[in-house]
Order: sequence, then structure tokens, then C-alpha cells
Amino acid sequence: MTPEYRIDAEERITSYLKRNDVDNIKFIQVEQTFSDLGVEIHVWNVKNHDSSWWVVEGEGAPMNLYTQDANYFSADEAYSFHMGITQRLQARHHKEFKHVIDELPLDIDHIKSISRRLNLASQSLNEVTGPEDIQSIGLTCRESLIELAKVLAEDNPNVLKDNDLKAADFKGISEAVIAIYADGKNNSKLRKRCRSLAESAWDHSSEIVHSPNKNIPDAKICLLFTCSVVSIFQNLYLKHLGFDSEPKCSECKSMDYEFHETTEDEVLIMKCNSCSHEERVQVEIEEQI
Repeated sequence: MTPEYRIDAEERITSYLKRNDVDNIKFIQVEQTFSDLGVEIHVWNVKNHDSSWWVVEGEGAPMNLYTQDANYFSADEAYSFHMGITQRLQARHHKEFKHVIDELPLDIDHIKSISRRLNLASQSLNEVTGPEDIQSIGLTCRESLIELAKVLAEDNPNVLKDNDLKAADFKGISEAVIAIYADGKNNSKLRKRCRSLAESAWDHSSEIVHSPNKNIPDAKICLLFTCSVVSIFQNLYLKHLGFDSEPKCSECKSMDYEFHETTEDEVLIMKCNSCSHEERVQVEIEEQI
């Protein structure tokens, strides 16, 4: 234990004890250090004016305190009990693990292979044992973005030729397709935000792939970026098709409505299910040839 670690640990322990109504510390020192589970766990002997405590903390283990006045008479007992609780909590976490993709609405039925890749990557988050596992998740995200670029290029056949782009140029293709799906002056801010997110997803996945110093939250953020980009392109496509032009109630702006026929062939009544407002809607009828 370095002097720097000791100072930091004593400060954290003192703050932790105060939150548990243990103050006026008179004595604090490491009683014993254990490394039999592959990590260093320290058991601290702490005393104040009227009580004695064991405080257990260390690498990968949450901090907790145990009274010396009742059941835990030795540092070894406190350590054994603490690690047993910690391992049970970790086992529960693995059992209740929720895929990162579950945290984000993701509609990618159009691209089944990307869906499969991202789901497998989300599952592997729960099985990380080293830096190479984090890098593998970053690589999966980058490959998914490249595949997304190819699909976007296939759906927009002229985008490569018109913009002099390669099929694997995710940044270039995403920028060009964003301009197609969200065109016009009214969408200028939306285009900027979508471009920024697409660039962030690509840059972050590349950073994860090439860095051995990233951790699980970094990998999770990488997956969230990637899933968000895929979902955004799906919704940009729906916007491009005109799904954002659906009618709204003129009174309360609700989109929960239903149509009723009238005696007039080209007129319907749109009734709002939120405020019951009714209004006439002219229907265009295509002439049959």
C-alpha cells in the first residue's frame, strides 16, 4: 500500500463512517491485507470514543463496516463475511443483467445482421475479463457502422457516385444520407445534430478498438452511440417518407384521433380522442383511368 493510497483510503473511510453516524475517530490503521482471491482487500481497525469497527475496502470491493463489539471479533472474520456478501451481490447482478440495447428503443428489422451483432456485443458486456474484450466490443460497433453505411448506400444508389465516396466510408455516407433524409432549411439543426452523433459513434468505437485502457462504461457508451445512430437513421427515413406530416388536433395538438364518414364523398370528420374536438377534413380522391 503506497502512502498516497493510505491517505486517500483514510479520507474515504472517515467520510464513509460519518455517513453512518460514526465520528470522532481516535484510531485508524490497516489491520490485515488479503490477496487470496486475486485482488488486494484491506481490513482497517477503526476506533472512536465508545466503539470499535472493522472497515473492509479494496480493489473491486465495495466498502462496508462491521462492529467489533458483536459478531466480528477478528479481521479475518470480517473479511470472510464481506467477500461472501460481495460475491453474492455479483452473482445476483449477473443473474439480473439487462442488455444495454434494452435501454434504447431500437428498430432495425431492415438490417438483421446488425441487430444480431449488437445484441451479441451487449451480452458480452457481462462477460468482460480483460481489455481485449472491451476492444472487441468496439470492433463490433465499428463493423456495424460500416455495414449500416453499405445499407444506406444500397438504399440511395446515387450517393456514392454523386459524393465520390467509398462503400465503407461511414462518415461520408452518413453525412450525405442525412442531407437526403432531413433536407430543407427547417431541418438544418437536426442535420447538424445527427452528423455530430454519427461522428461521435464512429470516433468512439475507433478509440475503444485502439486503446487498452478503456473500461466497461466506455464499451457501454460505445454500444449506446452505435444503437442510437442506427435507430436515428431508421427514424430519419420515416421522416423522409412523410410520417412527421401526420395531422394533429387544431385545439390541443394531440395525434390521438379517429375519422368518421360524412354524407359528403370527399369530406371526413376528424374527432380528437383527447379533447373531443371535431373538424372537417378534405380528402383527395385519385381519379381512376
